[in-house]
Amino acid sequence: MPYLSNVNLRAVLAILVRRAGGEVHISNEELYDAMMPAEGKAEPFIVEETPTGLRISIQESPQEPAGRR
Repeated sequence: MPYLSNVNLRAVLAILVRRAGGEVHISNEELYDAMMPAEGKAEPFIVEETPTGLRISIQESPQEPAGRR
């Protein structure tokens, strides 16, 4: 599964927001940084099917230190 459809992405977001207690606060800076990263390209999602569901991760850019998020 190389990408998430809009329907699947909405379902994943609903699950994550519920897990976070029903509300997630995102600053404008964080949102704009995610929409238009300094490197000029969006961070690629890695979507893998597992025996029990999906694993979604972000491939870190080489110049970004791990754990920034």
